[in-house]
Amino acid sequence: MKKIIPALVLAVFLCGCKSNTELPTEKSSFELTISVSTPESSDESSSSSESSDNSSAESSSSTESSSSTESASTEESSSSTTDFTNPWGLTSLGIVWQYPLGENLSYDFASAEVIKGLEARYGMTGEDLGYEGEWCALILSQLISEAGYEIYYQYNPCDLTIELVDDGFAHFYCLRQENYDSLLEWGLQNTDRVINTTREEFIPKRGDFICYLWTEEADRFNWSHIGMVAEDFDGTVLRTIEGNIGRGTDPLYHAVESRERPYDSTVIGFIRLDERT
Repeated sequence: MKKIIPALVLAVFLCGCKSNTELPTEKSSFELTISVSTPESSDESSSSSESSDNSSAESSSSTESSSSTESASTEESSSSTTDFTNPWGLTSLGIVWQYPLGENLSYDFASAEVIKGLEARYGMTGEDLGYEGEWCALILSQLISEAGYEIYYQYNPCDLTIELVDDGFAHFYCLRQENYDSLLEWGLQNTDRVINTTREEFIPKRGDFICYLWTEEADRFNWSHIGMVAEDFDGTVLRTIEGNIGRGTDPLYHAVESRERPYDSTVIGFIRLDERT
């Protein structure tokens, strides 16, 4: 049994992992880049306009033309949000959903004990759990270890993915080339356990670990967050349970909570645990 690394790390920020969008397939030397904290907040703004009487058909036509131009501009801006032009927007935030605590839902994967562990800690904060720094991957590492998988505690999704894949405990279903490249850069060896796929092909299941990218700076912050899929994907939204989420920037007061999130380009991949042997 490997010795467990204590979870007291003061200077670990957002679950970030350095990567370049054009990385060599061979390992090279690099420096660790720690990312800044990701606030789970968004500013939603709404605007209202008062209608006015048009004195002429020419004025009305001009107004319609201007409105059409503004609408086209808004649509263009909206369509680009999935490319992370607004990384702290609603595409990454999600909304809280009524998590069905205490209900007898199906557990079909080896991660059953892990997700039960999250449910038992639902609503608890980083302070309650004794964590310092960002802890979305740390709490999963702890629960995975307690479930019988001999791993070290990890502090970001990239390292946790490498640990589970290289030790033969899981497969990683990768939706984004840059993230596969970063796994290689950071030392992944067991590449046969990484499956490059697409959102159309991969259907998330309850118990999958879900990895997010919430910033457009792909060459710097390549792994923003990790949580767990709480319900089989029904084709609409992803319902999750996650650690280290909430409003504000201090992870000490973030908690284990539930979210509804879109299955869009902010999702970069899934870890699926194999059965213990």
